[in-house]
Amino acid sequence: MKSAVSAILLKWSVLVLLLVSGGADAQKHGATGFPTPPSPSDHPSAEQSHTTRPRPQMDFLAMERESKELSELAQSIPGDVDLIKKGLVPKDVIEKLKRIEKLSKHLRGEVAF
Repeated sequence: MKSAVSAILLKWSVLVLLLVSGGADAQKHGATGFPTPPSPSDHPSAEQSHTTRPRPQMDFLAMERESKELSELAQSIPGDVDLIKKGLVPKDVIEKLKRIEKLSKHLRGEVAF
């Protein structure tokens, strides 16, 4: 009976020794059981920074001119809509709306960073 107890005690001692040594080894290498998160991707690498082109300088004078034209065209549309309600379709209303759309897209592209 004494040999059975000592055999069980020996097995438990070996098991504890293996668990403790395995945990110490993991701590030594910095393993915590969780994966290491990836590095942030919002920082450009050295290769990317050389290949990106700087944004061209904005032409504020052209933007001001286009915004005034856009404003004038937009102010003329309510009068055209009143004529459409009366059954008269101004011949240039479609061109005005297309020009408004083109100016708006261009200005939006200039302002968006």
